[in-house]
Amino acid sequence: MIDIYTHMLPGVEGSKQQFLDAAKYLVSQGVKAVSITLDKETNTSLSLYVKEANQTLKDNNISLTIVGGTEVVADRTFAASYHRRDIMLPSNETYMILTTPEQEEPAYLEQLLYEIQLNGILPIISQPECHTYFLENKDVFYKIVKKGAIVQLSSDSIIGKNGKPAKKAAMQFIEHNLAHVIASGASLDNYKQHSLRQAYDVIAKEKGAETSQLLMQNAEATFNGQGIQTLPPDRIKKTKFLGIF
Repeated sequence: MIDIYTHMLPGVEGSKQQFLDAAKYLVSQGVKAVSITLDKETNTSLSLYVKEANQTLKDNNISLTIVGGTEVVADRTFAASYHRRDIMLPSNETYMILTTPEQEEPAYLEQLLYEIQLNGILPIISQPECHTYFLENKDVFYKIVKKGAIVQLSSDSIIGKNGKPAKKAAMQFIEHNLAHVIASGASLDNYKQHSLRQAYDVIAKEKGAETSQLLMQNAEATFNGQGIQTLPPDRIKKTKFLGIF
């Protein structure tokens, strides 16, 4: 398995020993590679940290590979700065992980995603199943995905750790081809709660082994900077409840 969204970099997120303990645990769970994301302010030194982390793994005979990734908080300030081209991001990026603040209604997101794609980068919307705006505006979410955004669900949502609404939305997104990748968001403080394997098992049980395998393959493709396999998205129809009042 490959986890494309973690916060586990030694020297930044925690100590070297924490990192080694986490790496050993992830390997025992079947994880062979992880992408470690930092916010845009830290990306200038990310490559050095990643190089040192991989050397540490090699020195300790741990079969885990680390790569760096870009994560940004896609709020109104970032959207405006990106539009003005005030923000410098790594030029070799294929994907960019976007988190949206819960307190904002990201009506600006569609334009931001369009501008990111114009620069040859595929935006990955992280954990939309946990965001009230997307749960209440599923048709808007559908249109964003239809225009090319990639969606990453939280493994914790799949197994129910993020609550019933998040789990229901996550499974709906999978069923309607509105989700493409699963990741944990694990950190050096909570890696023992890593739920990626369990999430894939739940998906295989509830949506079929083929769906679980496709999501797993997409994580590997993302990690390798390759194109992922997507299926035509479907709108989520509103359910009408009938009753006697």
